[in-house]
This record gives sequence, structure tokens and C-alpha cells, in this order.
Amino acid sequence: MGEDIARRRAQWLFAAIILLGLALRVAAARGALWLDEAWSAVLAHEAGTPIGVFVQINHDNNHHLNSLWLQLVGLGADPLLARAPAILAGTATIYVAGLIGWRRSALFGLVTAALFAVSPMLVTLGSEARGYAPMALAFLVAILLTDRWLAGEAERSPATALALCFFLGALSQLTIVFGFCALAGWIGFALWQREGFAKALKQSLALLWPSILALVLVVAIVLGAAAASRTGFQFGRYDPFAWLPFLHALVLGFGSTLGWPVITPWWLALVPTLVLLAPGMGVRRTAFSRLAILAFPLALALLHAGNTGFPRYYLVACLALLLMLGEMIAIALPLPGWRRWLAGAGLAAILIGSLVEDARIIHARRGDPGGAIRAMAARAPAGTRVILDRPTGKAILQVASAEQGYPLVIVEKPCGPAPFLFLDRPDGEAFPAASRRCGRLYRPIARAQSHGLSGSHWTLYALQP
Repeated sequence: MGEDIARRRAQWLFAAIILLGLALRVAAARGALWLDEAWSAVLAHEAGTPIGVFVQINHDNNHHLNSLWLQLVGLGADPLLARAPAILAGTATIYVAGLIGWRRSALFGLVTAALFAVSPMLVTLGSEARGYAPMALAFLVAILLTDRWLAGEAERSPATALALCFFLGALSQLTIVFGFCALAGWIGFALWQREGFAKALKQSLALLWPSILALVLVVAIVLGAAAASRTGFQFGRYDPFAWLPFLHALVLGFGSTLGWPVITPWWLALVPTLVLLAPGMGVRRTAFSRLAILAFPLALALLHAGNTGFPRYYLVACLALLLMLGEMIAIALPLPGWRRWLAGAGLAAILIGSLVEDARIIHARRGDPGGAIRAMAARAPAGTRVILDRPTGKAILQVASAEQGYPLVIVEKPCGPAPFLFLDRPDGEAFPAASRRCGRLYRPIARAQSHGLSGSHWTLYALQP
């Protein structure tokens, strides 16, 4: 009787954690689409048809399933509707993460679910119209299926289900390829320890060859469409490898995952230390943790891969880190003495820091470019013209004005003439107190700053008499 009551309480708490995660993601999804989201929406709109999403948008900003959704709902869709797949996938990720932890105990499941529910990185990616949250969901389902199969609990081979996970995950965001490598290595090492190298290789290939074909198919679609186009495959921005941006992104990614996005080299010492300590604490999936958290970023550094200066690039590593930490904390909490206090303090620090960071993200609304449209509409209700400072502002204003149904002519020439001037800047770049364009003086009338890993920083200027 007591066990049934405890089980029901744990289930109710699990449901409450999932609802909290859903509420955070819905709250964070307010405000007009920021640059990457708006760019995706414009590209999907210009593609015209679902086939166009696959053969015309040869761009790294095209997350295929997300683009199909944005095309379906239309350019002027409500932001919550445009972000609905990410919100639902992000919430489902909490559930699947809880199931992975629950395989050991209710405490494991609850701790893991709580970490996934409040993680600022996952709240951010789970509330924006991009493909990262669906990719994370597909990857976690693949981990759950693999965990059950390796434990001998699967009634049949999950090869087909895994292939579906990686196919849909790759159509959501291609960085799931890194996750496949970590998962394949985990399977290989686990089977090698049990069966020896020859049998491990044979069983691994039998399980994973459909997934390999699924990933090859998606890559072939992307590369084939790019080869057939006049422009080839394009990058919105491509930065060659450099150590400082790489380390900065890695530190910020780990910090944002755990609720403390502080730029400090201590993350580069703490995270590897936790990975090395995990086996001694009884944590499972240690091969997976080492491959996903340590080997994956190290391989990128050794290969000098480009565009490694973005924290979301390391989402696979961050998901593995949360799974490992959830297990470590849940192991230590029931133990007596300092280990319980240390685990409790660590869990409290992550949860409190994450909730504070989530509140700041929610308040900032990714900079909400819709504020610029509202400011122009207040001064020119019938419509107006606006000069752009940089091409990046075009998609932002195009989508925000379509959402509000406001007639806006976007002037991409440096002078205009136009009553308004819109400046958008990367994080850390200052805005001028005033701007003079071809003898005309513009002064700021509205501005917004984003917070966290996503968002648009902008200032709207009005022409002075």
C-alpha cells in the first residue's frame, strides 16, 4: 500500500515537472521571430511548395521539417503557432529524459526530468521555430531504445525504430549525426565487453545499418539538391575554426545547459572531471558520456571544423551531460554524509540558477522585433517606409510586419528616403546615439536587447525634422 502511494506521488510529481517545463517554453515563446527564425520563415515562404523546401532552399538555415511547418502556417503566423513544434518536442523531451532515468528508479527519473525541464539551453531551443528541439527529442528516443536493447529488455530489435529516429532527427537538424557517432560507439563498446570484437562488430552493424542508410539518404538529399542548384550549398555565416570562439561556445553551452552561463575556463575543468568521476559512482552509459561530452568537441577541434563558435552546435554533448548529471545526483542523494549534501547543493544550484536565467530569457522575449513594428505603427498607422542598416534586418521586419498585418516598405539602400531607420547588431556591438544618412538625422525612439543564446538586438530611429 505504501509503495503504491509513493509511486502515485512520484508520478504526480513527474507530471508537474513536465507541466512546469511546458509553461516555461510557452512563456519563452512570446515575441516576434528573431533573425534565424525569421530567415527560416522567409526561405520557406519563398520556396512556395513542400518540394521546394527540399530542392530550392540549399542553405544551412533550412531545417527541413521546421521549414515545412513554417510554410504550412504562413509568413504572418502567430509566433506561438510558428514555434508550436519546438514547444511540443521540447516538452516531450522532458518526458523521454524522465523515462530514461526512471529505468533505474523514480528518483533518477524525477531528477533527470527536472534538469531537462528548467535547463536554459533547452528552454531556449524548445521555444523557437528551429529544428533543434525535434532533433533533441529524436536523439533521446534513440538513447532510450538503445538502453533497453542493451539491457536485454527489448522484445525485438529496435533497428527500424532507430532508423526512423535518425531520419526524422536529421531532417530536423543535421547535428544529430554527431549523436549517432556517440551512440554507435556506445553500442560497440558495450557489446565488445560482452561478446568480443568480432561479434560486437557484427551485432552493431545489424542494429545500425538502417540508421546509417537513413542518415546517408538525408545527406544525399541535401547535397544532391545543392549540386543541382546554381549557387550550391550556402551558409548564412561561415567562420573558419579558431580556438577562442570554439572554447567560448563550449563554455557558454555547458554553462547555459546547467543554468550558470558564466564565461569561465572552470567549466572546461569541471565537466571533464565529472565525466571521469562518473564510472566510480556507478553511472551507466559511461562510454556514451565520454564520446558525446568529451570526444565529440575534441574531434571538432582536431579537425578544425568551421562554424564551431555557436553554443547550440554542442547540443548533443549538453544532452549527454544532463543525463549523466541526473544519474550522478540521484545516486548520491540517498547516501549518508557529505555526498548527500554535495548532491543536494549541486541540484539546488542548477535548478535555482536555471529558473533565474529562464526568467531573464522570458522577460527579454528574444528582443521581440515586433516592438519596432508597434513603434512605427503608433507614428504612421497607415504604413511607412524603413531603411535597413544591414541585410539581416530584412527578414526580421518582413516577418514581424506580416504577423501584425502592418504595411511596411523595407528600403535596402543606405539613404532611402524613409521616416525610419532600423539597426540590428550582434551581441556586444554598441548602437550609435544618433545616425546621419545622406544629410538626414535619425534619433532612437525604440530599442530592445535579447538575453541568452538566441535573439535580436535592435534600435529603431526616426527621422528628425
